[in-house]
Amino acid sequence: MEAVVRVLVTGATGFVGRRVVDELQPRHQVRVLVHTVGRERIFPDRSVEVCYGSISDRHALTEAFLDVDAVVHLVGAIRRRPGRPFDLVNRRGTASVVAAAKAAEVRHFVQVSAIGAGPDQSYPYLLSKWQGEQEVAKSGLTYTILRSSIMFGDGDEFLNVLAALVRVFPVVPVIGLGRNRFQPIAVEDVARCVALSLERASLRDRTVEIGGPDHLTYNDLVTIVAQALKKRRLRFHIPVWTAYPVVKLVQAMQPRPPVTTDQLRMMSIRNVAEPGVVQQEFGFTPRKLEGNIDYIKLADFWSALGITMGSMPKSIRDH
Repeated sequence: MEAVVRVLVTGATGFVGRRVVDELQPRHQVRVLVHTVGRERIFPDRSVEVCYGSISDRHALTEAFLDVDAVVHLVGAIRRRPGRPFDLVNRRGTASVVAAAKAAEVRHFVQVSAIGAGPDQSYPYLLSKWQGEQEVAKSGLTYTILRSSIMFGDGDEFLNVLAALVRVFPVVPVIGLGRNRFQPIAVEDVARCVALSLERASLRDRTVEIGGPDHLTYNDLVTIVAQALKKRRLRFHIPVWTAYPVVKLVQAMQPRPPVTTDQLRMMSIRNVAEPGVVQQEFGFTPRKLEGNIDYIKLADFWSALGITMGSMPKSIRDH
């Protein structure tokens, strides 16, 4: 594939975005679209071009796409907020970026989505991600859509919340049987897959599901996190039907509850890719979860207690 000269990254200051920028910089000129002025300071060497604005701002997108060869679209909503439904960001926001990309005649559009994305209206988050994918796939642009399993890495939400539960409670609450499977993938490996998607002709016009080297149940994750924290913990299984009204109440009271009702609904959804897909499609072996999560040790008991109460410390997750 012809070398990409300038790549625009949306969501560049987020959990995935900052790693994608790091991965792209040695090979490409990188431009970032920053929503909040000042957030660009996470790129201390000032080697990225910065544009300011929202993906809903047509003028800002037009300016950001000037002389751009490819775009990596990472902006997404994983929690519903008042006045900010999933559809607003995950579908309509993506449609805005697609329209700007078409107008600029970019050569490649890379989007990071989620395993499980589909047209089932029972799962609003996954529906909105699928609708965003459709905006890309039907655009006429050359594209690659990466559907990722849960990601882990410094600043993640999923494992840091689980670690908080393990640290605070002598018996860890598990909703359901805990047998739902995941395939955790390191966020740095996702970023590497994104960068390679811009370079490999074999990945053009494809949707690829990616995950780490292991299929793990939620029970397995509790065990691995407890071992990393050197805690001995029992598990207490709560039926989903019992947990739902409690989660709904906590969600109404806390700004960032450990579990949401949307997440409860998605518990039965498959969250794994085919074994070995990263090796086959991208030519490298992703790192394992076990032995690579020392960052969960950063939170002390009081910080962990705050996380269980809906307050994520900026020292743990600053985005």
